[in-house]
Parts: sequence; structure tokens; C-alpha cells
Amino acid sequence: MPDKIEVDTADYERLVAAACAIAKPVLEKLVQTTIASLSNMDAVGLFGEVAVRHLWDEYCWQLQQGPYDDDDFGFGSTSRNFDEVLNTVITDALDELPKHTMLFLSIYTRNDAGDANHPENIGGISRDDITAAVLERVRHAASRRNLDFIGPARGDVIPMEISLGGLIGEALSHAGETSDFLSEYVDQLLAGGDDDIANISHALLERYIELLNEDEDGLLLSALRDRFEEDIRALVLEKDIRPTVEDAVGQLQWTLDEAS
Repeated sequence: MPDKIEVDTADYERLVAAACAIAKPVLEKLVQTTIASLSNMDAVGLFGEVAVRHLWDEYCWQLQQGPYDDDDFGFGSTSRNFDEVLNTVITDALDELPKHTMLFLSIYTRNDAGDANHPENIGGISRDDITAAVLERVRHAASRRNLDFIGPARGDVIPMEISLGGLIGEALSHAGETSDFLSEYVDQLLAGGDDDIANISHALLERYIELLNEDEDGLLLSALRDRFEEDIRALVLEKDIRPTVEDAVGQLQWTLDEAS
């Protein structure tokens, strides 16, 4: 027997409209909470050719490319296992909601199905109806994602969608190397951690220095000077000129001391 809350159904149409207005943003928040929960879970690693970052990526991939119902990985139906994870996440989220919110959600989900306007249905709380509504919306969101960025062809797709700015971006573009560089580091770009960003940055710096050394017409050096002239002046002053002057003063003092 589902939980019951006694309500006056004499004016049930207004009650349904009010309940739906309250429940709609709550349902959308449940959907986003479910997606966020999957995004915070580590990927299982079922699809080796796919650069998944978390369970949400993996769920979307299996939904769009599946169903995987043949026990290919030795753990039963992969698609069904993912649905069980989703059901658990949604159940945990529903446990946090007060009873009146559950009632409003039940009315709203039944209204979607065309059943809420029957007075005998208004007082019932149905977790199954709410769970089904959340699942439907999560699946819809998962099915609409563009997964080319994490798929096997990501090395070709990502360089067409992103660009590199700054002096190094201009230098690589001038050399016709932007796409090749992005393709080489595409998985680190996807990971996006501090270490990944540092590795990519050092690789870019090394290539930029190489390009500067190969810059026969001086265009790269000219662009570097134009953009960072004040910084270059300050750096040369601090790291080279002032130490040179201090060394000269030291030599002179030493010579004066020796001569006295």
C-alpha cells in the first residue's frame, strides 16, 4: 500500500495545478542531482577506447551505443547494471525529501501521464512514478549529449572545436602545427588536472622556444617583444643587468681594497 495523505479533493484541479508548479523545479533538481552524483563517481573502465572521465560519461556512452545486454564483461547486463545504479542514486535523493514534496511530485508525475485529475489519485505518494520520471529525464539528457569529444575519433574532433590563443597559439598556427599538437595531447586536455595542464604548458613552451630559434624572419621575436616588452625589460633588469652592475661594483670595491 502506498503512503496516503488525506486531502480535500473538492477543488482538485487547482490543487493539481499548484502541486505541479511546486514539483516541476524539484523534479528538475532531482535530475541534476542524479547527473551530478554520477559525475562524482569514478568510471568503471568498461570501454577502453573511450576517454570517459566519470560514471556519467560511461552511462551516456552505453546508452547511446548500447544496449549492452549480452554479459560481454562478465557482470551481467551492463545496461541493467547502470539502471540499478541510477535507481539507487534516485532512491537516496528521494529519502531526503519531506512527505509533502513527495506528494506534489507524485501528483505532477501522474499529471504528465494524464492520471492526476482523478480525485482518488491525488492523495497517493508513488515513489515508483517519481523514480520513473527522473529516469526518463536523465536518459533524455544522456541521449542528447555529443560524445564525439570522448569517443575513439576524439583526436580528430577536438582540434576542430578548440583553439590555442596567445603567442604560442599564433606561432603554432603560423607553423601549421595546431591540430597535430592538440591531437597529441587530447587525452590530457580532457583530463584537465593540474599535472595535465602543467605537462601541456611545458610542451608548448619547449615548442615555442624551438620555433623562436627557427624564426628566420624575426616575426615571432617581434610579436614577443611587442606584447611583453615591459615584462621583458623588467625581467632582464632583475635577472641580468642589475646582477651585472652589482658584480662590477664588487670588482671595483675589491680592487680598491687591494690597492689600499
